[in-house]
Amino acid sequence: MIQLVGKEVIMKTSYILMLVTIISKIFGLAREKALAHFFGAGMVADVFLVAFQIPMTFTNVITGATANGYIPIYNEIAEKESYKKADDFTANLSNIVFIFTFIISIVGIIFAKDLVNLMAIGFKGEKLELATFMTKVSLLSLCATSVFSIFKAYLQIKKNFIVSVCHAIIMNLIIIASMAFAYKVGAEYLAWGILAGFVCQYLIFLPYIKKNGYRHSFKINLREDNFLNLMKIILPVLISTSVIELNFIISKSLASDLFSGAISSLNYAYKLQSFVTGIVVTSIVTAVYPQMAKYGVKKDFKGLKEETGDALLTMAILVIPASLGLFIFSGPIVRLLFLGGAFLEKDVTLTATVLSFYAFGIIAIGFREIISRVFYTFMDAKTPVINSVIMVAINIALSLVLVKLMGIEGLALATTISFIIGALLITLSAGLKIGNLFTKRTSKELLKIIIASGLMGLLSKIAFEFLGGFLGQAISLLLSIALAGFVYLLALIVLKSEEVYSIINKLKNRR
Repeated sequence: MIQLVGKEVIMKTSYILMLVTIISKIFGLAREKALAHFFGAGMVADVFLVAFQIPMTFTNVITGATANGYIPIYNEIAEKESYKKADDFTANLSNIVFIFTFIISIVGIIFAKDLVNLMAIGFKGEKLELATFMTKVSLLSLCATSVFSIFKAYLQIKKNFIVSVCHAIIMNLIIIASMAFAYKVGAEYLAWGILAGFVCQYLIFLPYIKKNGYRHSFKINLREDNFLNLMKIILPVLISTSVIELNFIISKSLASDLFSGAISSLNYAYKLQSFVTGIVVTSIVTAVYPQMAKYGVKKDFKGLKEETGDALLTMAILVIPASLGLFIFSGPIVRLLFLGGAFLEKDVTLTATVLSFYAFGIIAIGFREIISRVFYTFMDAKTPVINSVIMVAINIALSLVLVKLMGIEGLALATTISFIIGALLITLSAGLKIGNLFTKRTSKELLKIIIASGLMGLLSKIAFEFLGGFLGQAISLLLSIALAGFVYLLALIVLKSEEVYSIINKLKNRR
């Protein structure tokens, strides 16, 4: 009974987080729309994306490492000692991270041109100089974003999930405003928008941190046992959690040498892919990982296996149809969201093609992100690291070959193939560790989801082609998406999907 209640709470939390994340991601898409409108797929857009990506890469890598290493250790300290000791560990870690990232930011500013050359090998002349200046300014945000990544994980442990994902809304609003200003005054002002957005977004954390009783201490102890335990696993975690960032960095660097605007087209397609992964995968991982970590601390492999299986099904029921939808409607979606201003029809065609290659990587990303957490819960970072190295190696090898054969589309295809192989390999590794995650029940449910998704895709595509004959593309797309949702839900009900019936029963019980 307790376990069922726990699962219901986690599912409820996941869906609430998805709703909040959808709102947050809409603002993220609004930022991309603003960039496309004001600067199209040209030089300024390419420069902005590189300057934005460099501090964001550092932040995402540090966030992933601290969250995946910090959460299990915090839970272990709180369970074996006290919450006061766990908070002391948090303070010590955040102080050390601040000093470490301050040094990194100074070094990054000094070698900013080299960083840009690494991230965008094709930048030359004015483009390189503007990107270098914007990178120097944006790197000033590194200390704030890195330290608050720890407190983001802290708030998730305390079940303040909503505020831990809302901060991006503030960041995007600030950056959108800076784009409008920079369009009229000068592109260099985009740099200050990035800095303000990165730093000010976390101000909403402060009252919640205080409300949870946290009191910061400015002591630093590099020899503290729990900090040393974290350091033992943090490098492997850094590698394994940064694989998505690394793959995209590789793609953008190679794209920078193709043609002006290649980075922008790749980015717009990638953002639409990450819109889905951010809403579904991130929300589910955020909700389940603290509980998974508790199972890992207790070495409760049965509970961990069940928790992971439930998370995979919750993810699959949303990600599989979304991936298929992005593939089928890549053109109309890109046209609806980005066409206008400096973003032309030729940009729509190119971005849509790239998006169609990215689409099916979403499923692999979802499975890998959830299953990799299984290993972090009992401090096994070696397996995800090996998996990450294999993925990056595959991506590099395929990218170098396919970019010559297919151009920018080959970069997207290479990334998707690397994610699929990585997901398959880490699933096999998890099976050897805690047992097969895809039980008879799970496999049966996945088959129902795939059948329902296929039917949904077929009928929605037919509807779009039919409606497009006498309605505008935008209205036809929205009506087709609505029909797709109805067909998908109906198909799952007819196929008697346990996941859907579970949701329906919960809704009935609330009446």
